[in-house]
Amino acid sequence: MGPMSRTQKPMSFETALKSFIGYLEGSGKSFNTITNYRLDLLGFRNFLIQQSSQKKKKPIQLQGIEPKDLLRFHDDLVRRGQKANTRRRKFLTVNKFFSYLVQRKKLPLEFGKKVPSPQKIERVPVTVSTQHLLQVIEALPRVALLEARNRLLLWILAETGAQVTEVAQLRFDDFTAEKNSIGGWVQILGKGERKVPVSHELREEIQVMRRRSPKSPWLFTGFNRQGPLGGAISARGVELVVKHYAPQFTDSKFTPRTLRHSVVLHWFEQGLSRAEIQARLGLKTAYAFRSYEPLLKAK
Repeated sequence: MGPMSRTQKPMSFETALKSFIGYLEGSGKSFNTITNYRLDLLGFRNFLIQQSSQKKKKPIQLQGIEPKDLLRFHDDLVRRGQKANTRRRKFLTVNKFFSYLVQRKKLPLEFGKKVPSPQKIERVPVTVSTQHLLQVIEALPRVALLEARNRLLLWILAETGAQVTEVAQLRFDDFTAEKNSIGGWVQILGKGERKVPVSHELREEIQVMRRRSPKSPWLFTGFNRQGPLGGAISARGVELVVKHYAPQFTDSKFTPRTLRHSVVLHWFEQGLSRAEIQARLGLKTAYAFRSYEPLLKAK
């Protein structure tokens, strides 16, 4: 590492990392995403410590970092035998960290210049038959309010492919029925705002939940040991629900993204075009849809 131009105020790497994590939390990133960012950046910090002549005597300071340290970090990952996609993820994480600090005027502008990232090796995502998913969901208990909430949450994920942050913010008023009473629509808000069709059976189940929770505008309320909290479930809460029921769906690793990938494949098998699927996922460009291409090509 070498010296760089001075910023307005000195800042340690640890303080910068804490600020960045706070920014991620404030922007609604999921618990797993934030955890991965933190671990990747701690790995970068450890690399900087190894490169420093002072080693662990003093905390790493932003003033001691160079833009080239990102490339050196990647070269070190290669030497340590990290897989290509792992290297790429860590590379992009540090790049985003740099960009955030440039915006906060804690690093010079040259740190904000985009450095080409390593090429991503696309893998075929894990999927589960939508028919199997819905059969398992149909058999889940729903006597207690918490059981009914969890069952409905999994059902909506399996039919819409919505992300955890989107599902957490759903309200009863976001659902509308078709004029012929067959099926309906859910209005998903956020960056990828769109309307996604839902089945008649799911619409009826939502109405049942509304009658059981007449005072709450939220489709999925948070719970603790004493019962419902009144407010909306958190994105982390959605992840925990999926994790709890995962063994009932498959022996493989099962996450909310598995449900999203599975419904993409289901839509493709139904004959929907890539453009239609992209719209249902709330992806604005074909480039954003590229991660699903290996799945569709394999099919």
